[in-house]
Amino acid sequence: MRRLSTLKTIVDILFVLAMIGLIFLLPLILMLIIIPEQVPFKWSTPEGVDLEPKSPELIICMFSSYIGFAFFVYALYLFRKTLELFKKKIFFDDRVIKNFDQTGKAIIIAVMIFFATAILLRFTSNPVSLELDFGLNSSLMTAGLGLFFIVLSDVFAMAKRHKEDNDLTV
Repeated sequence: MRRLSTLKTIVDILFVLAMIGLIFLLPLILMLIIIPEQVPFKWSTPEGVDLEPKSPELIICMFSSYIGFAFFVYALYLFRKTLELFKKKIFFDDRVIKNFDQTGKAIIIAVMIFFATAILLRFTSNPVSLELDFGLNSSLMTAGLGLFFIVLSDVFAMAKRHKEDNDLTV
């Protein structure tokens, strides 16, 4: 149980930090759209090309990144709820199965949003490179993590059915 408490603490800290980022990123994007001259940052591509603050490429990149990041935060929230259930010793419950499934789907949707944005931005006249690092080295590994949660949901559903069958035979 000590490992579970440690994991729950780490996930709680990550969730709070992610929520802070989510809260502060939205006003920045709105400033970029409405009053770009007030934005205190210079935007440039990895190739060193400066972007205009009101360029459609930058706005698309920022907005889609925000949506993708929101899906990651939602996945983190669901994982947090699952860990709370585990702490209460609730393992083979429909809520756990549903949370694992939705966590996996949220991660996969976020990866697809980032991937689609990167592809679309490659076709613009002034390509913007979308590069995010969440501690994992590739988008493929992150998508695999999403699939892992979906498979874990299926495994818990099968285990729940077996447990119910065993309870009926006793």
